[in-house]
Amino acid sequence: MTYTIESAQNIFSSTQVPSQIPAIIALFDQLSVDDRLALLWYAYTEMGKTITPAAPGAARLQFAERMLKDIQQKSNEDQMQVMRELARRADTPMSRTYGFFSVNTKLAFWYELGELMKQGLVTPVPTGYQMSPGVQIVLDAIKKLDAGQQITVLRNTVVDMGFDTTVASSSEPRAAEPMFERDAPAPTKIEIAGINEPAVSSYVTAMNADDFKSAVELFTTDGALQPPFQKPIVGREAIAKYMREEAQGLNMMPQQGISEKAPDGSKQVKVTGVVQTPWFGVNVGMNISWRFLINPEDKIFFVAIDMLASPQELLNLRPTK
Repeated sequence: MTYTIESAQNIFSSTQVPSQIPAIIALFDQLSVDDRLALLWYAYTEMGKTITPAAPGAARLQFAERMLKDIQQKSNEDQMQVMRELARRADTPMSRTYGFFSVNTKLAFWYELGELMKQGLVTPVPTGYQMSPGVQIVLDAIKKLDAGQQITVLRNTVVDMGFDTTVASSSEPRAAEPMFERDAPAPTKIEIAGINEPAVSSYVTAMNADDFKSAVELFTTDGALQPPFQKPIVGREAIAKYMREEAQGLNMMPQQGISEKAPDGSKQVKVTGVVQTPWFGVNVGMNISWRFLINPEDKIFFVAIDMLASPQELLNLRPTK
């Protein structure tokens, strides 16, 4: 049997994902620079009410502290200018610095910036700013999402800010950040009702231990991992880079699964469960589906990670049609 990334993406195609998330992110991208900043300001202001707050202590804030201090020392006009440069992804020293931050640090940076605005140490939304209809639409849409889906939207809005480091020169490598220090041990006992697939159990165990070397070795050399609402990441080296930068500190708690074996010995496996992230603490779980294509040698050729449309989807396991 010949495997391709394209064909693997179609396994368990009945999985229900929240289509409103890409739409909300697309609407955010269409906002003006000041409207994007205003939405972040309002979103963080609402946190603790309708939007789940971040956990900045869990992120690498020490990597952002210098930049936050530099911003505080600027005039209100210059502070706003820095934020505008971040929002429009300008090629400036601060925007480049931000571009090399990890996901954890970017989320914590904006959380802390919001706190500094509340304290009057950083200028908030410009005086006289009136919330545009576009900001109101996006903010209202975010409020209607569940906590895990809110995390995904807010994460994507801040991750894409700052200078695009993929076009930066090789002389400007991303600063190596220390491994995430967990506040509590990750789950170690993996039991998935309905399946007994060593590759799947080993993958979850390795990810919960931040053992990305072992996790990557479970993949074929041309294997791929597809994060929620993103394109597949192909090849062990690229997958390892993604895991180091964006998957530290996750608590994966699979609950049940279904497995289908093909005549050539390959298997399609779907597992549903909950994932907790260090960005928003252990009180918030994202409802997740993992869709695996495992080759006859029990190596992972493909795994797609999907955010489910609703908690009910955790129990909605269907065979491939």
